[in-house]
Amino acid sequence: MAEVIELEQVDALGAGAVGEPGRRAFFIQARKADARLTVLVEKEQVALLAFEAVAFLDRLSEDYPEEPGAVGEGARLEEPTVPLFRARLIGLGFDPHRELVLLELREQEGSEDGDEEPEEEQAGDGWVARIYATRAQVRAMAAGGAEAVAAGRPACPLCDLPMDPSGHVCPRLN
Repeated sequence: MAEVIELEQVDALGAGAVGEPGRRAFFIQARKADARLTVLVEKEQVALLAFEAVAFLDRLSEDYPEEPGAVGEGARLEEPTVPLFRARLIGLGFDPHRELVLLELREQEGSEDGDEEPEEEQAGDGWVARIYATRAQVRAMAAGGAEAVAAGRPACPLCDLPMDPSGHVCPRLN
C-alpha cells in the first residue's frame, strides 16, 4: 500500500533547481503552514510539467474561467532541499467543486486499478503526494520551473548538446 501525503490548498508551490549548471538537482516543493514537502524530479520532468501545466490550465479556462488579475507568486525553493522521495510519475487533475488543481507525484509506477505489478514493487508502493493548489499558484510554479530549466548550460549550435564552461567536444566535428 502506498503512503499518501495530501496537502490541501497549499500556501506556496514551486519548482526549481539547486546547484551549478551541469550539476543541478531539480525539485518540486510545496508548503502549507509549517509543513514542507520536497520531491526530487528530473530536469525533463520539470520542463514537461511547465509546458503541460500551462496547456492544461488554458484548456480548463474554457469551462472554468479564471478570475481576472489572479496572479500567483512563484515560490522559491527553501533550503535545505532534502527530498522525501524521487518522483517517477507526475500527473495533473482538477477538482471542479473547489476549483483547485491537483498535482500528483508518485514514487512508483504501479497502478491502483488492480493490474498485476512486478514482484519487487508489491512489497511497497512507495510515496504518493497529492498537492492541491490554485491555478495562479500552478501557473507561477510552471513559470519558475521553465525559468530554472532555461538557466542551464547553453546548447551547442551544431549538436544541441549542453556545452560545459571547461569546453565541449562536439560529435558533429568528428
